[in-house]
Amino acid sequence: MTDDGWHKLEGISNATEKFPARAKIAGEGVLVFRTKAGFRGVERSCPHLKASLADAALMANDTVLRCANHNFTFKLSDGRGVNSPAFRLRVFEVKVEDDVFYGRWIG
Repeated sequence: MTDDGWHKLEGISNATEKFPARAKIAGEGVLVFRTKAGFRGVERSCPHLKASLADAALMANDTVLRCANHNFTFKLSDGRGVNSPAFRLRVFEVKVEDDVFYGRWIG
């Protein structure tokens, strides 16, 4: 980890990945989505009933993620629940430098 909180993402390659892609950040399993603004990462399971987010849909110009299981929606900017304010999704920023993915948790 760097001083500013960035971790190298393990198990992901820009050249060969299909998105959402499974990766690990600091040993924790995550999903990385390709959005219109770049990449964004989230925890692998919905905080509601722990359903997998591998089939989640990007919505609202790729700014919101909708869980396919119960249609709960979360802002990708900070993880806050849109139609489920009692729940918050862990999200992280993603950057790519020299074809290496890095991430850091938001909040």
